[in-house]
Amino acid sequence: MYVLIHTAAWVAISQTDGREDHFLESMVLGLDVLPIIGIPTLLIAVLAVSVHKRMGVVRFRVLLALPLILCAWPLLYTGPPEIGCQVMAQIAFAALIPAPLFPQERLGRAEGWGRPSPDRR
Repeated sequence: MYVLIHTAAWVAISQTDGREDHFLESMVLGLDVLPIIGIPTLLIAVLAVSVHKRMGVVRFRVLLALPLILCAWPLLYTGPPEIGCQVMAQIAFAALIPAPLFPQERLGRAEGWGRPSPDRR
């Protein structure tokens, strides 16, 4: 999901940077910064999911967006289209990440998700 959001952001950057015929250059730059921005973003997101159990989903997403925005710092000196679109991509990822990342039903523990277990009727 993050790679798709990152790609969409760089397509938007290539269309809003004001330079004509630089689509390929923008996409190559986006591919170059993907490991620099994407790996820390994914690490923060996976580590933050463990905290989700102690707070509401909306608060979790807002608090997750703050460090994810900071992951876009390598683009600070590139220009407004790059940093603006990447920051919006980071916020979109924070808003769309599954919370919790691993639903309890998939792990075999369905209790605590609003329905009683079969032996507690």
